[in-house]
Amino acid sequence: MEEKYIAPGPIFEPGPGWGGKLKKWFKKYVLGGDCTLCKATRYVLVFGVLVLIVAWPKFNALKQSPAPTENKITETVGLNDGKTQLARKILAKYLSQNTNLNPSKAQKVFMETVLREKIPDEATKKIGNEVELNYNEIEQVINLSNLLSPLQLKKWEGFAQRVNF
Repeated sequence: MEEKYIAPGPIFEPGPGWGGKLKKWFKKYVLGGDCTLCKATRYVLVFGVLVLIVAWPKFNALKQSPAPTENKITETVGLNDGKTQLARKILAKYLSQNTNLNPSKAQKVFMETVLREKIPDEATKKIGNEVELNYNEIEQVINLSNLLSPLQLKKWEGFAQRVNF
């Protein structure tokens, strides 16, 4: 009597692995054949390669560009810059961007005095720190300066005589 060996599990026979199967699929559908799936696969592949070649620099440029800060003005702290100097620089930038505004010297001194209170104390402790103020904050201060009475403007004019803008 002849005894046969019976394996306790499945027996795998050697055959083409994934590399062979992919190579066969690539030859059949991408390089050859006239079927609809073959043509569609080729068109999608060519289109994808062209999109990557043409659009890749644009995608990288979008990724690397910093987020726009359209509603903020940023100023970098320099040597011997205090809160008043930073407020004056920020106000000067804002007024240079909005040339339709023409405040008096007294109004400018009032605005920089109010704006300096919006700058945190720790921002001026290190050179190179960036201080930013929103346009809304600056516009509110400008509106406040327009509401000053003639007597208040006269008081601020005394301070403005000592400031060079």
